Formats: sequence, C-alpha cells, structure tokens
Amino acid sequence: MQIQPNSTFIPKHATLPIRPIPNFRGPNGERVVVAIGWHVDAESGVLAADPKSATHLTALGEAAFGVVTALPRILQMHKDTGVPGSFFVPGYVCDCHPAHISRITEAGYEIAHHGYMHENCFGLDDAQQRDVFGQGIAAIRRVYGKAPAGWSAPGWGVRPSTLDLIAELGMTYDASLMDYDTPYIISTRHGDLIELPTSMVLDDWEIYGGSPHPGGGINAPAEVAFQIWKEEFDGLRHYGGLYTTTFHPNLTGRPGRLRMMYRLIEYMQQFDDVWFASCEQVAAHIRTLI
Repeated sequence: MQIQPNSTFIPKHATLPIRPIPNFRGPNGERVVVAIGWHVDAESGVLAADPKSATHLTALGEAAFGVVTALPRILQMHKDTGVPGSFFVPGYVCDCHPAHISRITEAGYEIAHHGYMHENCFGLDDAQQRDVFGQGIAAIRRVYGKAPAGWSAPGWGVRPSTLDLIAELGMTYDASLMDYDTPYIISTRHGDLIELPTSMVLDDWEIYGGSPHPGGGINAPAEVAFQIWKEEFDGLRHYGGLYTTTFHPNLTGRPGRLRMMYRLIEYMQQFDDVWFASCEQVAAHIRTLI
C-alpha cells in the first residue's frame, strides 16, 4: 500500500511514549557508563523451559552451579576489582538458595527482580503478571530486606502492561529493551520509568549458551567473548552511552571465563572517562538529570 505524503501513519506495532536524555553522561561527565548485570537464573530457567526437568539431575545441577559454585567467585571478582554489580534474581532462586543469595546483600551489591520462576511475561495475562511480580518481590524482600528497585525481563518478554505494572509496584527502572544504547524515560500510567537498555551483543547466552536438557549449545572460547565485549566498550567510548550486560553465573562464572572477566574489567579501568555503577545507581543518577 502506498502511503500518501499528507496521510497520518499509525504503526501497527506497539510503541511507547518515551523521552530521551540528551547528552547522557556519568556524574563527572564520563562518556561511557558500565553496569555489570548478572541474571542468576539457577534452576528456575530450566524449570520454566520444561517443568519435567524437575527430575533431570544433570540439567538442574548445571544450572545450580551458577549459585553454589560460581556466585562466590563472582562476588570475589567484584570485590577484587572494586566494580559494583547488579544481580537479577528470580524469586524461586531466592527461596531455594537463601544463604547463597544473601551473600550478594552481605557484599553490598544490588538484588533486582527477574520474575519468580523465570516467567516470560509476553505469554502471561495481566493477572498472571501481577501474581508473578508479587511473589518475586516477596521472595527478594526475605533475603534482601527491601523491595527491588528494578527488573529485567526473563526471555526478554515485555508487554506495555508489564512496564505499567512495575511502575505501579514502585520500581524505578527496567533493563530489558534494546532500541537505544543510552537510557531514556518511559511514560507509564503510573508515572515515569527509567529504561536502561541492553543488547544481545552483551548477553553471554549468545556466546556460551547451552544446557544438558534438551542438549546442545555453544561453547565458544572466552577470548571470543573478550573481543566482542571489548569492541562494544570501545564503540561506546567513541559514541558515548550505557554498557550494561546480561551475564549468567553458570556460563560466565566458569573458571576460565571468569578469569577473562578480570582482564576485561582491567582493560576498562585504564580509561578515565568510564563510570562503573550498579543499575540502581545509574537510575538514581538519571533522576538527578530529569
């Protein structure tokens, strides 16, 4: 269909009322803001994908590795490098591993919302979403002592009603969308919500993803991840923007890959135009700009 020049074009896809943040920079004018985010899915990701996995001990064990083995090493890495971290944890994982997840709080890092059983909100109705978010907040409160400030979408499933709901529940930011590489403001029915956009480029599942059930996956060398993530960092230093990651402890927390993370962070730390912050800290900084 040919659109006439003077006609009003109404897109058929979902759109959001957004406001950009002009010339986004860190609090001291830093060109790139780095927020290292971890999706601590553990067994919830496996069970959400296939409930029959409840009796698949190898698949459950591979997922649990991210909490029982990798998470203490990851927390040590953050301590060693002095870099903040944001840990998006499904409520089910908080309930299954309260002692391990409490170590995040004890170390002074952020715990944020990631569903209850890693539910993809794109497949849920409004009542189901509300139930999932309520269960997740309650579970996080039990180990974190407070409600989460933000959320990142399991499986990247976000509906307009999802954003309305998290604003209604008092969360200040979302870290799920991918249309920009600088933060922006989304107007919801319950007030403004800060969007901290991410990218599949900074999602380790695209490089390392795989599971014993249903099987298969990717097993790229850590050097490949280093090159991809370094290139994206270098690009954002050129253009300016937000570098926020989606790392999974059972993937990037493997020994060789975690050693690579030390090298990546050390590379980033050599520049003086970089601000390292948690997602909550980035959102708090943005509130001072708007």
